[in-house]
Amino acid sequence: MSGIQKIGLFDSGLGGLTVLRALNKILPGVAKVYYGDTLHLPYGDKSDAAIIGYSTSIVQFLKEEGCGLIVIACNSASAAAGKALEERFPELTFINVIDPVVDYLAGLPPQKVGLLGTRATVRSGAYSSKLAAKTSDVNLQALATPLLVPLIEDGFLGTGIETSVLKHYLKDPAISGIKALVPGCTHYPLLEEAATSLLAGVQWVDAPVIVAKAVAEHWSGEGTAEDEFYLSDRTENFLRLAKSTFGIDADWELIRLQD
Repeated sequence: MSGIQKIGLFDSGLGGLTVLRALNKILPGVAKVYYGDTLHLPYGDKSDAAIIGYSTSIVQFLKEEGCGLIVIACNSASAAAGKALEERFPELTFINVIDPVVDYLAGLPPQKVGLLGTRATVRSGAYSSKLAAKTSDVNLQALATPLLVPLIEDGFLGTGIETSVLKHYLKDPAISGIKALVPGCTHYPLLEEAATSLLAGVQWVDAPVIVAKAVAEHWSGEGTAEDEFYLSDRTENFLRLAKSTFGIDADWELIRLQD
């Protein structure tokens, strides 16, 4: 990994910025390139073939920008495209957002754990199958929560609407009795306050920090530079939320890779 100067990250929208924020605390000053595929938001409702197509184009772009370590900062893309990307780009190092969290869960004492995710992530069964290969002590129950990403992307955080929708999902009997809750979508860490207020005594798994630590373990590049930001569709709503939620007042460059 020596000589790598940039870390690339991509997601369908705002969610991957939760990973970027955590990574900037661990590796401040390291050059990072973020690509938000807002034209195709959300990935969670797309087919695996579509997600693989979008992700392949983005990784090719990030590679051309000098990124040798790529963070698949999207659970849907990690589940649907992770293996395909590793096969297509063997010269790159990939860190997805599923494996580090699964490793963390495998180290927990016996308990029931809930996971909230997009339809694509839950459909893949990636978390459950990977965790089952490591331990049978942790019972993971995944729940598809498709309304949450649009709520976040449309700016409903802090209105109480997101809390009402989350409360509805958390009543599902599948996750009754859980001791920990995993935000199985990189948007969902933004719901931590609402979730913890509804689930007293349930551990919130800080997935972005777990992933950022995994990235740091694989990073051995040198040099510092400003972060770079790209979008496939430059919307005022996205720019406003990136600034208000993450403090990113950047010059987001429009780069459309696919229609």
